[in-house]
Amino acid sequence: MPTLLHISDLHRTPGPRLSNDDLLAAIRSDAARWESEGLDRPDIIVVSGDVIQGHDHDAADPDSDVRSQYAEAGSFLGQLAEEFVGSDRSRVVIVPGNHDVHWSRSRLAMEQLQECPAEIATKSLEPASQLRWSWEDQTAFKITDLTAYDSRLDHFRQFREEFYRDANPNPLKFDHDLFFVEYPDLKMVAAGFPSWHGNDCFCLAGDIAPSALVLAQQLMADSPHPIALATWHHSIIGGPRTHDYMDQRIVHRLVDFGFNLGLHGHQHFPDAAPFELRLPNLTSMGVIGAGSLAVGDDQLPMGEQRQFNVITIDPDKETVKVHVRAMSHAGVFAGSHRNDFGGNTYMQIQLPRPPRRHQSTSRVQMIDNAITAVRAERFDDALKAIEEIDPSCSAEVRAITIAAFEGLGKLTELMEFLDPPKSTDEATKLISLLLDVHRFGDASDVIQVSEDLLGEHVAKELDAAINARRRLYESS
Repeated sequence: MPTLLHISDLHRTPGPRLSNDDLLAAIRSDAARWESEGLDRPDIIVVSGDVIQGHDHDAADPDSDVRSQYAEAGSFLGQLAEEFVGSDRSRVVIVPGNHDVHWSRSRLAMEQLQECPAEIATKSLEPASQLRWSWEDQTAFKITDLTAYDSRLDHFRQFREEFYRDANPNPLKFDHDLFFVEYPDLKMVAAGFPSWHGNDCFCLAGDIAPSALVLAQQLMADSPHPIALATWHHSIIGGPRTHDYMDQRIVHRLVDFGFNLGLHGHQHFPDAAPFELRLPNLTSMGVIGAGSLAVGDDQLPMGEQRQFNVITIDPDKETVKVHVRAMSHAGVFAGSHRNDFGGNTYMQIQLPRPPRRHQSTSRVQMIDNAITAVRAERFDDALKAIEEIDPSCSAEVRAITIAAFEGLGKLTELMEFLDPPKSTDEATKLISLLLDVHRFGDASDVIQVSEDLLGEHVAKELDAAINARRRLYESS
């Protein structure tokens, strides 16, 4: 029965400001009580955005401040992963929130307009629009430098890349800012969506990039797992005087793709409810919000405390239980008796049955089948198992392809596959193969195109080895 530790809104604000040690000690102490309350330790940790507080757009040195905040958050999440999931960072789902957007960079990518366009009221809130409106300055702006505007997301991307550097499998789909991984032991697939598309210092609305949605649909079509988790940051419900939430039509698409459980944060209080989409057959998603783990008292809604969720999923009974753990003024986490949960410390909702998806072999299973075939020296079967996977997208798939070509003795095909090389090992292997067939000039060309991979010292050593082999061959 899968169990999730769902935390959100880690951004630290004054009043009082909690340290990593304070938070970890309180969570560990609470976890010691879970077994007596019928709660298992988590299989997955989900972080639904606002990893850091960020900065005001007029901060003196925003980059240094942001880097420091990410270092603190990375240390906390690394220790949390060590405590609960054996340091397996592929089992930590992290998405960004609005506080992870670099406001100064977004503002510097804009120019102030002398006249206000007539369509500003609607265009300024559309993620794909280049128009923005500042209520504080009563001024219209236009995004004029798209490269600088995109750099507002760089600090989170760097933090995320570093956090998952050694994760196996690596869950990141870099071209689309998408987290996607399958957990066969839990019969679960998890996707993490940044809801920062078009989000900046003036446009606070949440949205998910269309490219990430398209890729998620393609990946979901091949997943056989009955539990399909989607995580994003922004709330999907907002009042008439706010616009910092995400359009529910985005969730419509996630439901249509087959996701049946959604987790988010942003609102600083917990909730759980079914979200229905009436297609030809009723489909729905259980949507769960988490309170804030670490903001100061003045950032909490009235009557709320710092909180996190422990979520238990029973696929046999098709139920999801959301257990809210809240921190007392003494800094102790425990079950929170909530009026909106009927006085209970938990709420139970149905786990919707996922719509029928195309049940082809999953990507994870294809790779597993190929690895098994290589170990059994069934190299043709290994190549066949991964023929539908683009080998350029995964070092693991490339390694399988290389081993299979070598096992079959298809050295010509192997040299073609390795050109151009994608790693230091591939470059040295290709050079060695070319030397074996006396293609000295081609070997030298590989060094030139692979100098960034090899480094100056290794490149010089290989160049010397090529010249030595050339002289030996010519003198024989």
